[in-house]
Amino acid sequence: HGSDFGLLIHAEVLGTRHIIFVKDEDGLYDKDPKKHSNAKLISNITLSELMKNMPEELIIDRQLFVAWQRARHVHKVQIVNGLKPGQLTRALAGESVGTVITKDG
Repeated sequence: HGSDFGLLIHAEVLGTRHIIFVKDEDGLYDKDPKKHSNAKLISNITLSELMKNMPEELIIDRQLFVAWQRARHVHKVQIVNGLKPGQLTRALAGESVGTVITKDG
């Protein structure tokens, strides 16, 4: 598994409720925006909705979402574009930028 999965495991062990992934895209898309000009950004979604309609191409390790279903502490995962000035700062301030995935319940 990759570093994304490792971060989820660390966050769960430490009791972290919110993880922010800094990537080179604006968030999670329905398909790879680097290959498909008509790719649509998924701004907000629940984990259960995402699991039902998982995109083929993901910017985050697929196994992260599978493992997250059983996690107890992590309730929110956010994906922001680290190449856009201010995105991480806004996410740290609690703004809903990029993609926000929340765990049901």
